[in-house]
Amino acid sequence: MPHEDNGPLRLGRIAYLNVWPLYEALVPAFPEGPDITYVPGHPSALNSALATGDIDAAPASAFAYLANPGAFTLLPDLCIRAATSPIQSVLLLSPVPLAELPGHLARTGAPVLLSGASASSNALLKVLWRFAWKFPEVRFETVPPGTGLATGKPFVEIGDLALKRYLDPPAGWHVTDLGQAWREYAGTPFVFALWIVREGLADKRLSGLRRMHERLLAINAALPRTLPELVGAPSRPDWIGPEALLAYLRVVNYDFDAVARASLIYFAEHCRELGLIPAVPGLRFAL
Repeated sequence: MPHEDNGPLRLGRIAYLNVWPLYEALVPAFPEGPDITYVPGHPSALNSALATGDIDAAPASAFAYLANPGAFTLLPDLCIRAATSPIQSVLLLSPVPLAELPGHLARTGAPVLLSGASASSNALLKVLWRFAWKFPEVRFETVPPGTGLATGKPFVEIGDLALKRYLDPPAGWHVTDLGQAWREYAGTPFVFALWIVREGLADKRLSGLRRMHERLLAINAALPRTLPELVGAPSRPDWIGPEALLAYLRVVNYDFDAVARASLIYFAEHCRELGLIPAVPGLRFAL
């Protein structure tokens, strides 16, 4: 579909703490106005908005790019991954220990519930299920985020909802950090999100994207110095203290370096083997 590229850059914004430090510094430098507008949403919603051209760029599920690389390009050097493990905000919660889960599912006939908020985390669980844990096939169903606990069935939770569960685990539930599970299996940090750009961005919006990218790189480079002060900002959610937030943000990393790219391609190979994507794509960049 044709696009008018002389309007403001339409940038998606995940309302999760894992990108909060970037936007906390980006928005004052690029306030909403004639050059940029911010569109909030969870990762799956931003995936859809990118695919329909309703936004121009966003940190969105890495799986969305792997599944449809012809529709998108990427911002270089930026992603959302774990610097160390556990990542704390991408979890499988189970009513029984992980090793006992296949037997529990066989006895009860229950499915494993995936999160309606995330394509990457759902695909990651399927990859770990087959290749890391070597569990037998199981039925997967998708439910809205935040609804899994009430079902009593094993479920995936991501983002701030997951971080709350990690910091205060529900009684009787067993928590598996999927970022840590990938690192134990693959030896690399898992890339949960990429900065995805719709294909064909041009003119004013492409120019705005270039300026925004330069600022994001500068913000990322400064984070080791700025994070301790940032976690005391008034916009910090009241459900997490500055110490816990600082600990979490120090395990979130935004460097799409050679190790991260290799990890993404290794994951893509497994997704192809499972039939989740037709082929392993190359990485195409917008800038």
